[in-house]
Amino acid sequence: MRLDLDVQGDIDGLIRDFKDSPKKVTKAIHRALRKLSRFAERRTLREVARQQGITQKLLKELGRVRVNLYHHNGYQLVVWVGTQDIPAHYLGKPIQTKTGVRTGKHIWPGAFVMQPANATHPMVFKRTANWAHKYQRSRRSGRMMWMGLPLKKQGSPLYDSASRALKKLEPVLLERFSTLLQQELNYVFNIEP
Repeated sequence: MRLDLDVQGDIDGLIRDFKDSPKKVTKAIHRALRKLSRFAERRTLREVARQQGITQKLLKELGRVRVNLYHHNGYQLVVWVGTQDIPAHYLGKPIQTKTGVRTGKHIWPGAFVMQPANATHPMVFKRTANWAHKYQRSRRSGRMMWMGLPLKKQGSPLYDSASRALKKLEPVLLERFSTLLQQELNYVFNIEP
């Protein structure tokens, strides 16, 4: 009894498939990271907006959440959250009340509404307790002089909610990346022509 197997065609197909495998793996990694960056942006926006009681649209308009994908020596996903206070006048229309100012769902006790000369809309301010003039350069004349007002623009702090959102997001991103990479590798090797 004799058995002859011709596997040359199968081996040639395997060699052809795996010949381009580094390119395919790189392509799959890049696709997975691109999808991961969009996922990270959505989740960060959702979490910060929920904690602050504001809309995701407002955070996007103010440019407070950005996600970038860099490729230098390796891939690097950077989630950037601007943590400077969100000015109160962005949180809703400022309405003066007996006790302060209300902007949307937020209340600022002891504050007042004022429209500065160089502003296009009214803003929310509060008098500061410990105040002194500062020796600074005037924007108008360019000279150094003592200037300043005993007022502070009111805003909603963002740092704590942003740090909590990023800590909560970190383990989810690792799990999501492994899932996306498996899907993209499957697509590149089995489905894509």
